[in-house]
Amino acid sequence: MREDRAPKGETRKQELLARLAMLQVQKVRLTDYLDERSAYLTQFAEEANAEIDQIGENALRELDEASARIMENIESQMQAFEESAGMKKLEIEKNEQTVTDFEDQIERERNERLLFKNLKAKTPIEVEKDKEEAEKIRELTKKNAGSVTRRKIYHALIGVVIIGII
Repeated sequence: MREDRAPKGETRKQELLARLAMLQVQKVRLTDYLDERSAYLTQFAEEANAEIDQIGENALRELDEASARIMENIESQMQAFEESAGMKKLEIEKNEQTVTDFEDQIERERNERLLFKNLKAKTPIEVEKDKEEAEKIRELTKKNAGSVTRRKIYHALIGVVIIGII
């Protein structure tokens, strides 16, 4: 019976050893698979990190370029504003000068009118002389008006005589 047991025990041991060997093989395969997957995931993570770093660098570079363009635009707008402000300032100064010149001209004209008005103001002696001259002119007009009337009468009589002759 011992012989029967020995082969059965050995087969059982062999089966267990075969199972152990299969488990070891599966363990090695699983370990290899896990190592391969780990290496793949590590490589994938490194590539992803590199891409993220590249994207970050590109984003920073683009932000730097955008900020540079924005600053250039702001500077050009500020320069245009300063030029416009300078032109407006010159225009305001010119308008103020024009207003000052106009006020001076008005003041001069007012002074000239006052000067001429003062020149035209007559003294009582001049008023008397003017009245005498006006009286002389009236008398001459009456004399001339009489002679003009006489001339008209003579012309009318000559006209009647000519018509009578015709």
